Amino acid sequence: MTLSSSLVELITTVSHDRELPPVVHLHRPPQVVPAGQHKKFGMIMLADGSCGFFYTRFDNILSRLMACDPAQILSTPILDLIAGYDSDDPLAKALGLGALNALSQHLLRIGGFTLDLTSDPLGQSRLEQAEHVGMVGFFRPLIDRLASHSVSLTIIEKDPQFFDRAGKFSVTADTTRLIDCDQILITGSTLMNDTLDEVLACCNPAAHIALIGPTASCLPDPLFERGVDVVGGTTVVESGHLLPRLETGQPWANSTVKYCICQKHYPGINTLLHSISEQ
Repeated sequence: MTLSSSLVELITTVSHDRELPPVVHLHRPPQVVPAGQHKKFGMIMLADGSCGFFYTRFDNILSRLMACDPAQILSTPILDLIAGYDSDDPLAKALGLGALNALSQHLLRIGGFTLDLTSDPLGQSRLEQAEHVGMVGFFRPLIDRLASHSVSLTIIEKDPQFFDRAGKFSVTADTTRLIDCDQILITGSTLMNDTLDEVLACCNPAAHIALIGPTASCLPDPLFERGVDVVGGTTVVESGHLLPRLETGQPWANSTVKYCICQKHYPGINTLLHSISEQ
C-alpha cells in the first residue's frame, strides 16, 4: 500500500462514526505579494480552528486553484476531500493533503496528545553527532542552518535548476546516495510528489530520519511504520492573526508554531482516541 493510501485509510478509519468539523475556509495564495514574500502554501481551516497547509507549486496547481469555486470546496465533506489525496489529479491531491493535515490536527487535539512545541526546524536531528547529512529537497533555510556545522551535505533534488547551485554541498537526483548518510532531513514536498516511499527505501536503516515542513502535519503513524523517526510539522495557534498574513504573503510570525512528534514518545492515534472514548 502506498503512503498516500495508508494515510487516507487511517484517517478515514479513525474518523468513523465521529462528528467531524466541516471546512469553513480555503486560503488561496495571493497572485501578487511583496518582493521576497512567499505564496507557496494554501490552507484549509475547519470549524474548530484546525488548519492544514498544502503546497501549490506543483503541476499548475496554483492556477487551477485560483480558477476553482471555493464554495464547492467548502461544501464538500472533509473525508471526501481527503480521499482526493490518493488520486492522480494534482489539485485534488493538494486539497486532499490540506484537508488531511487539518483533520489530523483536530484528531490529535481531541485525543489529548500534547505537541512538543519547538523552534527547531531540523526535526531534532543530532547534527553535532552527524558525519554525513542527507537532505531531500533543496530548502535554502535549512542549508543555511547546516552551514555552521562541519558535516558533509548531500542534497537529493529532481529539479535540474538546482544542480549548479554553489555551496558546501553536492546536489544529485540519485536517491541511492542516501545510503551513505547518518542523518536525513526530508521536506514535506515529498508528500505531494509521491516520492517519499522511494526515498525511505533508499535510506540507511541506522540513520536518523526526520520529515519536516508545514505540509508534514498529518497523523504520523504510517510514517513511523516506514522508518521515520521524527515528524516536524506546523500548527496554527492564532488563526485570527494568520489569515491576514496569508492574504498579503507576510511571514506567519507567532500565529503558527513548529512542533515535533518523536516515534518513541507517540502512542498512536488509535490508542489516543480509544482512551478518550473510555472516559
